Amino acid sequence: MFKIIRLAWAIWFLFLFIVLFFVLYIPFRILLSRKKWYSQAHVLRKVWAFCILYPAALWPSVTFETKLDKRKTYIFCSNHFSYLDIVLTNLLIPNYFNFMAKDALGRIPVFGIFFRTIDISVNRTNIRESHQAFKEADKRIKEGVSVLIFPEGGIHNQVPPMAPFKAGAFKLAIENQIPIVPITLLDNWKRMPGGGVDNGLLPGRMRMVVHREVSTVGLNLNDQSQLKAKVFSIIDEEFKRHNPSVFIK
Repeated sequence: MFKIIRLAWAIWFLFLFIVLFFVLYIPFRILLSRKKWYSQAHVLRKVWAFCILYPAALWPSVTFETKLDKRKTYIFCSNHFSYLDIVLTNLLIPNYFNFMAKDALGRIPVFGIFFRTIDISVNRTNIRESHQAFKEADKRIKEGVSVLIFPEGGIHNQVPPMAPFKAGAFKLAIENQIPIVPITLLDNWKRMPGGGVDNGLLPGRMRMVVHREVSTVGLNLNDQSQLKAKVFSIIDEEFKRHNPSVFIK
């Protein structure tokens, strides 16, 4: 019976997700037709996220360890256990930013419009295409646009715990001497198990912790592994503090 209720809730969530997208499709197409309007499209995505989550009884909240500076350029790095991660971070991070995520999202009809315009898709199986994606990210950072990267490289089969981080985000941060802001998503893995809605949706809170920025000033590429380990540790320790039972054998 409980599984039936969860599946019914998942159907309701998908209904909201798809119907609201089509309601907003023409405004999205207009705003994504010119790069100078991308920031307005980003705001419209926040509206879309708000209208999806609350009617689905998904309650987002955010804790900031320190206030973000909207004038600064950041690389945001988050754990990635659910497709809800994109919706939640887009809603709760106050700064304008672009997502950088695996190219499979660009092939999804709804997400495709974003990953062909405002966001950056990465084909990690192709060295040349992956290199081009990080060149594009580097270009946008130099233009003053923040980027959100999921350094695990995607949603893995067994979550939690986190998968090892890939190097790209940390290389970008060091080369551009900009801070990394670690983000811990505490509950999304429970709200949408396994990444998608196959096992149903579980309504409830969706907490996000935005940690203090990690400076890269003065670092060089030899410090990349140490920086990666530091950011991993910040996210991992926060997640485990709020989800201790998951790690009890």
